[in-house]
Amino acid sequence: METNSDIGVLEDTNKIRILERSGRGGEVDAILALLQQDLVVRLKNIDATEADELMRKVADRLGLGEQLELQAAFAAYHGHRHNIGKYFMSVDRRNDYQAIPPHSEGSSFIGMQLAAFYCYENTTDGGVTILMNVDGSSAIWQSLREYVKKGMVSRSLSSNEIARVRSLYQVNMPADVLRDDDQILGKRSTDIPGLTIFNVLAMPKKTYSRILTRELYVLWDSISNIDGDSVIQYTNLLRQCGLLKEPPGGLDLQKLDNTSAQHLWRSGVHYSHLFKCKITLKLSPGDFVLLNNLTWAHSVSNWSPGSGIRKIAAAFA
Repeated sequence: METNSDIGVLEDTNKIRILERSGRGGEVDAILALLQQDLVVRLKNIDATEADELMRKVADRLGLGEQLELQAAFAAYHGHRHNIGKYFMSVDRRNDYQAIPPHSEGSSFIGMQLAAFYCYENTTDGGVTILMNVDGSSAIWQSLREYVKKGMVSRSLSSNEIARVRSLYQVNMPADVLRDDDQILGKRSTDIPGLTIFNVLAMPKKTYSRILTRELYVLWDSISNIDGDSVIQYTNLLRQCGLLKEPPGGLDLQKLDNTSAQHLWRSGVHYSHLFKCKITLKLSPGDFVLLNNLTWAHSVSNWSPGSGIRKIAAAFA
């Protein structure tokens, strides 16, 4: 069923499939077949151990098993999240009334392909998951920018130096060489002679999807989080869908989105030009949702403080 939304993005329930457990195996094949149609997969009433096992099997089939392990390890190492089970991790802590605007996890440097969410508890008066299907064919991508690092060299780098640049500075040389149309925000010297690293706003580049076997534009964290218009568009969407929770006297946008200090510019982009459709889900205990991290941006509505508990775990590969 499709209905028009006031924000200009369709709510399309045909884009999600509820997959029944057969008890005979075969779930991995079924999940992959649905993901290859760019559909979201929802399994209900499974336990956390089963979700861990299925996530690993799907990741392995896509050649992403090592990436899954790395992301789970990074969660504990960086300290902003903690591990739940083998491969799942806690979601970022939320301030009162904070919402999370749509984004695909990571950046073009990391290139994470697969996202999954598992629900332990969700008794708040909000905390609704909204999945947004990115329109990769839109001309609007020429108006977006990603916050990335680029390099400039005055000599040829050895293969060992290129590996060090990737490890130390998260820059792929020579692909990530500074371009004339990059907007430079800052620069730093390095311990590699002849190499300078720049922080820039760069035009988005496509990422190869292992699931869909083609290159795609992606609404990475590093695009969404720096855009001051993203939170405004998302606030409008939540309000028009009746999902926005506000305290008496109204809601300050800085309270709704605590990443406002990271906003580096305003794109002017409207959601109707960026997304093809959306799926609105109130996750229940035992729900396990898988999606293509490149084509589906995930977001969460806010909730009233003290209205309940929301415990959702996430896994990425």
